[in-house]
Amino acid sequence: MASSLASRISRRRERSRRHVQTAARSALIVALALLALGGTARAEEGGGGTSEPAGQAPLAAKPGYRLVIEAPDEVRRTLERGLSLARWQDDAAMTETLLRRLVDEARPEIVQALNAEGWFSPRVETAVEYANGGLIARIKVDPGEPTRVSAVALRFSGPVAAADPWDEARRRAVRRAFGLQAGARFTQAAWEAAKQRALAALAAERYAAASIAASEARIDPETRSAALSVAYDSGPPFYIGTIEVSGTRRIPARLVEHFNPLRAGEPWSRERVSLYERRLVESGYFVGASVEIDPDPARAAAAPLRVRVIEGRSQRITGGLGYSTDVGVRGNLNYSHSDLPLFSQPWRLRSSLRADSKTQTLEGVIDGPPRPNATWDSYGGSLERNDIQNEKTLGTRLGYAYNWGLERNPSRIGLEWRVEQREIAGLPDDNRYAVFLGWRKTLRETDDFIDPTRGYLGSIELGSAIPGLATQNFQRALATMNFFVPAGQRDDLQFRAQAGYVRASTREGIPSAYVFRTGGDQTVRGYAYESIGVPEAGAIVGGRYLAVGSAEYIRWLTPEWGAAAFVDAGDAFDDFSTRAFKVGYGLGARWRSPIGPFRIDLAYGQQAHSLRVHFSAGFSF
Repeated sequence: MASSLASRISRRRERSRRHVQTAARSALIVALALLALGGTARAEEGGGGTSEPAGQAPLAAKPGYRLVIEAPDEVRRTLERGLSLARWQDDAAMTETLLRRLVDEARPEIVQALNAEGWFSPRVETAVEYANGGLIARIKVDPGEPTRVSAVALRFSGPVAAADPWDEARRRAVRRAFGLQAGARFTQAAWEAAKQRALAALAAERYAAASIAASEARIDPETRSAALSVAYDSGPPFYIGTIEVSGTRRIPARLVEHFNPLRAGEPWSRERVSLYERRLVESGYFVGASVEIDPDPARAAAAPLRVRVIEGRSQRITGGLGYSTDVGVRGNLNYSHSDLPLFSQPWRLRSSLRADSKTQTLEGVIDGPPRPNATWDSYGGSLERNDIQNEKTLGTRLGYAYNWGLERNPSRIGLEWRVEQREIAGLPDDNRYAVFLGWRKTLRETDDFIDPTRGYLGSIELGSAIPGLATQNFQRALATMNFFVPAGQRDDLQFRAQAGYVRASTREGIPSAYVFRTGGDQTVRGYAYESIGVPEAGAIVGGRYLAVGSAEYIRWLTPEWGAAAFVDAGDAFDDFSTRAFKVGYGLGARWRSPIGPFRIDLAYGQQAHSLRVHFSAGFSF
């Protein structure tokens, strides 16, 4: 059995070395193992050592062995995760000889793991003991003080080193992205990540072939300091040339080009290309898209943009169930057709049936093919029933929109006709309608499309009912903005503001979609969904004014998880003399999911005198 275990250890170790270790490290470990087979005991500082009680321990009566790591919690967790010595504890074929071999081989592995985490002067002691009828592999680690960054020098060569304002701003962006500053703890992972972040920031605009020309981390174990130096070569600026499309079968390649926001001769921009990829996928024509520029510096003056797409099925049926703290259980059923042969062009149909405890909607939209300037037309309609805060409405909408932009909610100019029947207990039913001409502009300047930490995101909406084609003439304005401010390496600030105004002599006769209510997961937390508005006969209805503000602080405990503290305030009202801002505040958890930020909040509504749990994802704009 012992020889069988030794063979398994040997085979697993060999596989691990082939994938993880270099040939030089393998030779060093084997040499140390052979020297250690004599069973002598040693103790070293910096390189580690072994110690064992006098006398030869008898064979273990219990199967396997127990690994005991005596070290600070952070060090212990690091070793427990990566130490190969932890793999064989429960193997019944373990012998004392094999265990001593494993313990000896673990010493350089321990030191290497500690070095990678910034401890370059550790004291390591190892021992094999026999106690309570079983073998114990004991590791004692005093990591010493961690190494900290003493200096950071980022050097630039190529056109980005020029003195013009654009390149100066680019260099500042690279330094911000690098992140590691003097005084920060040095780890190998943080060092590698910082270099790659900065390189990505340099290559994001114009300099598509940017590279790291040289890098050095000069470690001084005596002073426990690390002097970091990186030289970046920008390479030439890249400009967009021809578009090369591959992967199309049914959809004409020219439609792929029509979605492109980058024109020939424009500078390379990773952000705009990412939006291009996103728009191709969200168009309904494709299930996958990849856009890359030819990185050959010799072609930088007119570099081809290579677009690869994967066409999806022309017809799709999807459905789903979910839960929201605003509306409870919700479900949806969707049907789409991405290749409707209308006017010899592939038009797109999107239809959906959505239902929850407050709203039920049947909607259909037909999108025209994109034009060469990435604009397109939409024609749609919907039937919607709402029961929100004791106000019941049944509405129909028909509309047309001219769209542009690469956002999920694009900029648009639209004309719609809306008819609504309203019911409130104790009041007579009334019918409202309006033909409304509206304009919407989406605003975005962020460092990341899915999970921004710097910049702003929002929208502005302006519109008016057509005089004589509405039960009440009115004009409407709404602005929504989200601001993202980094407050440190692990700290973020987020601010949200929303203001709306309906210019009319009265809100009576205006369809509910054009007036304002607030409260809920992404507005004023601590209050029920759209529970803040104008009281009317036991119901809460929309007002002509809206004002909402929010401030949030996030501390990232890990790269994916964070804790947040927030305060919200807002009101929807009909008269400034009656405004009374509702305040909510609380704590929450944040998760950077692959599809965007996810939030779980516990909020206290100060005026409602109640605690509420809120789930939300993404940003409203």
